[in-house]
Amino acid sequence: MLFPQLTPSALAGSLPTILQFPTEASRPVRFLRHMTTQLLQEAAHVIPNQQVLINVVSKRVRQLGLGHRPMVEITPRMSLTDIALREIIAGKLTYELLHESADGA
Repeated sequence: MLFPQLTPSALAGSLPTILQFPTEASRPVRFLRHMTTQLLQEAAHVIPNQQVLINVVSKRVRQLGLGHRPMVEITPRMSLTDIALREIIAGKLTYELLHESADGA
């Protein structure tokens, strides 16, 4: 058995424990959003078409989520989206537009 057994007598004399959690985040969420927005604006200079940018980022985020290694240096708090955007800014990710021919092939 992985967990030790607790008997009612062991719990009877103890008072309920109240867990206290910090009420404020150590890093404001607003700062993290600002960082992602700034990265998005910089990546938009590399890939100006917003739809293509979103598709490139989402495909790379999927790859990173499956275990692919980042191609840029990362920090512990970076999200997968931030990593993908930094890769685009650094020129590590490229894209190719495929045009369909007239016969649909």
